[in-house]
Amino acid sequence: MGINRSELKSLAKDQIEGNIATFFGLSIIIGIIVGISDFIIIGPLVLSGPFELGMTLFMFEVVRKGEGQFETGFNGFKQFGSAFVATLLMGIFVFLWTLLLIIPGIVASLSYAMTFYIIADNPKISGIDAIKKSKAMMKGHKWELFVLLFSFFWWYLLCLITIGLAAIYVSPYIRATLVNYYEKLKQEQ
Repeated sequence: MGINRSELKSLAKDQIEGNIATFFGLSIIIGIIVGISDFIIIGPLVLSGPFELGMTLFMFEVVRKGEGQFETGFNGFKQFGSAFVATLLMGIFVFLWTLLLIIPGIVASLSYAMTFYIIADNPKISGIDAIKKSKAMMKGHKWELFVLLFSFFWWYLLCLITIGLAAIYVSPYIRATLVNYYEKLKQEQ
């Protein structure tokens, strides 16, 4: 198939317009909750999956409907089991692959990259099945995704230079681009 990175990014820029403030507010609230949960040893582990799923659901609304609802960011808890299991297993798998060398860990991360999109699209799917489906979906597309993510290099650098301030725009921009990428992959399959 081959993707058109410029097209995906341009589409994402249009889609996030009017949604940046909601995304930023949601990110701040989630960040505070996860930060407070640091005092409970397993807090971030328990919360990160459902919140990642919630942010994915929010970005699905932005991309598919034109507007994301603040409360959608918390809907990942409706699928707590699959989100938690997916996060835990992906963490373990990536860690184990990274023990071999850094490159296998990166390849594993790219293989699992569509897991939360799959869970968001299939509320009844288990975490392990979403991981398996992501691996199948990413077969032959890992390099393509790597290049897409690398194409944001200057944006990442801008976030670093501005001590994270640029992330107010960059984070939803990248997330919307990835949702568009997922949609293209899904169409192909």
